[in-house]
Amino acid sequence: MAGHIFNSSDPMYLFQPDPMDIGALALFLSCVSVMSFMIGRKTSVPISSLNYARGLVIALYITSWLFSFVVAILAQTSDNHPVSCTVSNFVCIFLYAASKVFIYLFMVERAHVVTDVGVSRWNSRMFKFNIALLAPFSVIVAFVVKFRVSEIDDAGYCRIGLQTQASVPFITYDILINVWLTFLFMRSLISSTSKIQGDTGRKLRAVARRTLVGAIVSLILTTSNIASVVAFNGHERSALCLALCTLDVTLNAVTIHWVTNPRKGSETSERSTPNKDWPSNVDSVMMGGQEVSPLRSHFSISIESHVEEYQQVHGLGRVHNH
Repeated sequence: MAGHIFNSSDPMYLFQPDPMDIGALALFLSCVSVMSFMIGRKTSVPISSLNYARGLVIALYITSWLFSFVVAILAQTSDNHPVSCTVSNFVCIFLYAASKVFIYLFMVERAHVVTDVGVSRWNSRMFKFNIALLAPFSVIVAFVVKFRVSEIDDAGYCRIGLQTQASVPFITYDILINVWLTFLFMRSLISSTSKIQGDTGRKLRAVARRTLVGAIVSLILTTSNIASVVAFNGHERSALCLALCTLDVTLNAVTIHWVTNPRKGSETSERSTPNKDWPSNVDSVMMGGQEVSPLRSHFSISIESHVEEYQQVHGLGRVHNH
């Protein structure tokens, strides 16, 4: 016998997990393991070597890990428990929204890197415009909180989700933001006047290509997830809803991990073939007032180091010879 034996007149009931509960728990634990591995990879260097983009990536990883860990607990306690059911909904909303904010900020940063080469963030009109585009997201989150669904049905199952008034604006906003960022990356790659064209911009073109793929994948994942919420009219079983959101958050984080780490073949090529624009006797550079060695750390094989190298070569940092 599987499922719930529920008597609404008795606060105690016999619970046996059904296949959906078991499958959701297996997914939660798998996602926790994946995120733990990725956090370990990204934090295997001194804190002093972190920059803004890497900080966003690590913040995304930690948020995604926390999401998977917390919902793994809540999903097991939400059925026939109104308080736990409501908390599950709020945790899903706020941690999911936080992960989206970090992804948006990362994509905006990447768009700035490939569209305004050599221009600081706050001197770039495009960067400030893209940051301003994130402001409406707070309104979207307010709608999500107001029009959320969290209830216990007659069988004792917790059902959570979003009403149409919240799900439609959310999916519309996400599509518009991702389409806009995708356009920026594509324009940088195909425009003959783009500053990343030519030999010196080849690494930044790699940044643009990989981030373009990441933006498309993020759009597909989030659209699919919110579409499922719409299909259930905001009344999904909490185990299913939390499992889909966890999968969405984790796959987005995995995508960002792929975006920031080039293929092994390219890693070997980058480290064995010196860049003609990089002085051969440079061992370290000044980043944020501190001396670091981007060619000697784990992060030296990440795309972030390509961006830093390009900025250093073009006079955006001080180069120290030894």
